Amino acid sequence: MTEGNQKAEPGADKAWPFVMSWVGRTSALIGLFVSVAGGVTWLVHRHQQTAERQAQMATAEAQAKQGQYQAAVESYGVLLKSGPLDRAVLDAQLNTTMAWVEDFHVPTRENQSGADVAAPELDEILTILSAGLTRRKGTQAADVQAHIGWTHWLNQRIADRDYGPAAEQNLSAALATDAENVYANAMLGAWMIQNDGNFSEAIGHLNTAVTTGKARPFVRKLQLGALVDLDKKDGRIELMRAANDIRKSGEPMDEEFRKRILDSCFDPIVTDHGEMAECLTAVKPDEAWQTYLWLEGKAGETHGKNLDHDFVDANLLELTGRRQESLEKYRALQQELKGQSGTMKSLVNAAIVRLSRG
Repeated sequence: MTEGNQKAEPGADKAWPFVMSWVGRTSALIGLFVSVAGGVTWLVHRHQQTAERQAQMATAEAQAKQGQYQAAVESYGVLLKSGPLDRAVLDAQLNTTMAWVEDFHVPTRENQSGADVAAPELDEILTILSAGLTRRKGTQAADVQAHIGWTHWLNQRIADRDYGPAAEQNLSAALATDAENVYANAMLGAWMIQNDGNFSEAIGHLNTAVTTGKARPFVRKLQLGALVDLDKKDGRIELMRAANDIRKSGEPMDEEFRKRILDSCFDPIVTDHGEMAECLTAVKPDEAWQTYLWLEGKAGETHGKNLDHDFVDANLLELTGRRQESLEKYRALQQELKGQSGTMKSLVNAAIVRLSRG
C-alpha cells in the first residue's frame, strides 16, 4: 500500500496544476463575460439616455416652431439639468429666447394684470440672454445684446417697471459692436419713435435694418408698428413709403396693418386733404395709386360704385397738377353724393371750391 501510494503521488502532482490552471481560465472567462455584460448594459443605458435626450430635444424644437416659446425654453432647461454644458442645448435655448422676445405678448384672464404675468417671464428671459451674451462674439453678441435692450423696453411698456436707461444703453452697445446689425437698428429705430426721439435718425435705423434683408418679417412689424399710429409730421410719408416698398418687393402684410394704413392715409372720415396729400406724394403717383389699391385688396370690391376710389383718384389728379381732370371727377362725385351727408361730401365740396378758384 505504501508503495502504491508512493507511485500515485507523481500523477497527483501533475493533475493539481492542470486543475488550477483550468479554474484560473474559467474564472478569467467568467470575469470577461461579466465585463462584457457590464459593458453591454452600459451601452444599452447610454443608448437609452441618448434616445431620450434626442426625443426631448425634438419636443423643444417642435414647441419653438409652434410659437410655444416659454414651453420650449423650459424643455431645454430640463435637458440642461443633466447636461449643463451641452452647447447645442444652450444655443437652442438662447435662440428660442430671442424668438420669444420678438413675439412677446401676454394673454390674460379676467381680473388678471398683464404686468403681473409679464414680469416673471421677462425676468426669465433676461437671465437666459445675459448668460448667453457671455458665450457670443461679434455679430452674434450684438444680436443678443439688442434683444436684452428690447426686453428692458418690454419691461417698461408691458410690465410697468424698469424705467432706467437700460433699453437704450443695450441697443446702442449692440450697434457699437455691429453697426449694421439688423436687430439693433430695427429695435433702436422703433424705440426712438415710440419715445419721441430724433425722427430722422430713427427712420435711418429702420431703413438700415430693411436694407440688410435679414429678419424681414420682424423688421417690418417694428417699422409699421412704430409708424402706423404716429400723429407726427412726415409720419404718414414714411408709412406710405414702407407700404409701397413692401408691395413692390412682394412681401406679405398683415390684414390688420392694411386696414390701419388705409384708415391713416385714405379714410376721409379720419384723414383731411393735407394728410392724404402726404401719403399720395410720398412716392411716385402711379406707385401711390397701385399701393392704395394693393392695400385695399378685396375690400375695394365692397364699395359699390367705388366712391372711395374716385375720391382718392380725384385727390391724386389734383396733387399731380391735372386740375381740370380732378375738378371733373370731384363734380361727378358731388352728383353721386347728392342727397347724402357725411365727411366725404364736405371734402368734395371744399375741393370743388378750391379748384374753381384756381
